[in-house]
Amino acid sequence: MTQPNDYDLPDGDQRSEPRELPISPPRGEKPELPVRADDVFSAWRPPAANAPASDERPQPESDQGRSGVYSNFSGNLVLGEINGVKVVNEVQAALEHLNADDAYLRLTSRLFAPPEGFDATYAKWRDGARLLTIARPPGTGRTVIAHAMLAKLREESQQQVKVGALHFGGGETFPVDRLPVKHRHWAYVVEVPPDEEGFQLHSRHFRLAMTELAPELERRKSWLIFLISPEQWAACVDEDVRHMEADIGTAAPADIVRRALEVQEPELDVARWLAATPIERMLAGQPPAEVLEIVELIRSAHRAKPDQLAALQEGDKDPDCADLSDGGDRLFARRVKTVVEARRNWRKPLLEWHRKRGRTSVQRSFLLASAALPGAPGSYVYALASKLEGSLSGKEQPDLAALDAPGIIELVDAVEADLSDNDTVVFRRDGWDDAALHYFWTDRPFSRPAFLDWLADAPTGKQDKTFDSVSGEQLEELAARIARFAVHWAARQERPEPLAKLAGSWRGSNLWPVFVRTLDEAATQSSTHRYIHAMLLKWAKRKDLALGRAVAEVCGLEFGRRHTGKALRRLKHVAAVADEEIERAVERSVITLWDDDSVRKTLFETVIAWCENADTAAVAYRAFSALAAKTDEDGRTPTLLRGGGDGGFAPSSDGLIAGWTVLLSPQPSKEAEAVVHATVNQWLDVAMGRPDLRDEILGLLRKAVDHPEQPGVVSPRERLRHYVFTWHEAGDSAETVDRERIYLHLTKLFDSDFSRRLRGGADSADGTDHAA
Repeated sequence: MTQPNDYDLPDGDQRSEPRELPISPPRGEKPELPVRADDVFSAWRPPAANAPASDERPQPESDQGRSGVYSNFSGNLVLGEINGVKVVNEVQAALEHLNADDAYLRLTSRLFAPPEGFDATYAKWRDGARLLTIARPPGTGRTVIAHAMLAKLREESQQQVKVGALHFGGGETFPVDRLPVKHRHWAYVVEVPPDEEGFQLHSRHFRLAMTELAPELERRKSWLIFLISPEQWAACVDEDVRHMEADIGTAAPADIVRRALEVQEPELDVARWLAATPIERMLAGQPPAEVLEIVELIRSAHRAKPDQLAALQEGDKDPDCADLSDGGDRLFARRVKTVVEARRNWRKPLLEWHRKRGRTSVQRSFLLASAALPGAPGSYVYALASKLEGSLSGKEQPDLAALDAPGIIELVDAVEADLSDNDTVVFRRDGWDDAALHYFWTDRPFSRPAFLDWLADAPTGKQDKTFDSVSGEQLEELAARIARFAVHWAARQERPEPLAKLAGSWRGSNLWPVFVRTLDEAATQSSTHRYIHAMLLKWAKRKDLALGRAVAEVCGLEFGRRHTGKALRRLKHVAAVADEEIERAVERSVITLWDDDSVRKTLFETVIAWCENADTAAVAYRAFSALAAKTDEDGRTPTLLRGGGDGGFAPSSDGLIAGWTVLLSPQPSKEAEAVVHATVNQWLDVAMGRPDLRDEILGLLRKAVDHPEQPGVVSPRERLRHYVFTWHEAGDSAETVDRERIYLHLTKLFDSDFSRRLRGGADSADGTDHAA
């Protein structure tokens, strides 16, 4: 093992430590999206762009640390809370880099159940291999294995090796230059994005990159782990890289449960739980992500009060309940049965609940409303349940103002819930809300459209007198809860209909930003991102204005910054939709994606393809004008003119000419013409101040208008002459000579091209070559 003093950082390699974020949302902040239990090991991610910083150190969560909006009996769905620790690190702005928090690393080491082969593989990687691939599907423990290795390496180096995560980037491989230039003594984990339409890992290039990365990591005294799917690795592997694959088995489910519970619930009798036949059967053959779900259910059942547990009927013949009595301890038996029923989505207990004598439609509507509005105040739920009852029954709303109608407290009890201290509806059983929604969706197919209409309409403020006292801020908070529910439903049940309905109903309203923010968070959270990414791709193809706008806007937010390649592939589809809102969103997203060097070549080629297609001319104008105006660090020189001298991407002359051709074509509005005029001025200013770029700039502008022209329309050439003339006239006396020289030279080039075409007669069939 390398000795600790070998990890000393060289002078000048200083990095500011990231600020930590609080475990629970501060007052006034909206809670995050629902998470799954495997987020205990996947919470290593950048925060939302507007997340506040905190000096708090993350600590294991306790019941006392929870806000009243969260259920005391919680498992996999508690509006963003997880049972354990949630450590979120701030993105290092220039590097898209995470500097992992030591509290999270220590917890990872404590929770991790090492599978067979882990120690040997770690030693091989630590002592010289440097580069390692873990070829497993998501959800099989590959992330926690990698994080455990990084945690162990940092601990053994006495915190002198820094560890974190790098994004794969937008390309089809991971070249050496994706490593931060000044880093020494670092260990990274990199997740290879899955293949999808428009992206397939370039096997040969990736394999060659790995052979180049290994010696570079050795030179830097650094390490790297790739997380990759078995199919992608099988396409890449050969004798040159075969030794880089991790030879690690799968941890036994019981070991994962034992380790997690011993750390998080030290007073719990783990052996007793593992010996219960239903638990043993439930764990058999489950992947780590599913095992962690069961761990959370066990923890919740262990903490639950008797009235929150599943009933154990006398003479129950269910084989899973046959061994639950455990020496007559019926309370423990009920705890085990609660885990079993929660795992089965509470289907039988919900059937019994619906069949109960005296059950009313109002109670069913209140259950559905409470389940769809987690954490909302009881008064909201009560009023909206009344609205839902009317929508589903097709009749007038029941008069809940009458004293003979059921009140909030009565209805809350009827749906097996309680009112918390802050007047929110809290279900007694873990997962009861999610199960109730799933039950309704399956059981009442004809009621689905009415339910979705009600869901989308709930926070719009278009309600009856019950909502007179509700503020816009409260409605926005309700909208955020509904949007998070829709995300949770989409990811857990693979049903995007609620999200699509919200997009259609909230487009153009003040709730739209709430929807987009929630969708962006879902696209960047480990618990939801896989399904949401696939859903966004489907939405991008549907030519639906609301869905297309949602995709275009999300691609310009955190999703686009982290998954540039995926964002670009989705923008290619929405760019074909003729809609000004989508065009503006695509423009913003193009600027976001341009910040990732690895995607610039593909992004530029995509924008130029839009320029060359008449159907995408509108979005091409916006996208290319945005890129043309973007400058380098000096705040003056267009990024498109940097020439690639530093090893970066250099746009082709043909591509730049195609882009300028679109810009100098007739524009539909004075606003668009003003943008083009300003961009021409910007480039001419650079031509005046940078003699080394002058010929290139003037040549591009000249060729962009050297085309056949049409009668009756101001030609692009004459339009450019106008822009150049006004630029020439706008200069001060100190610049007169330089501006005069550029003006005369460029107009002489225009006249030369015009004369050449006249002499050749090449344009006679396509229209005259004069200005109207």
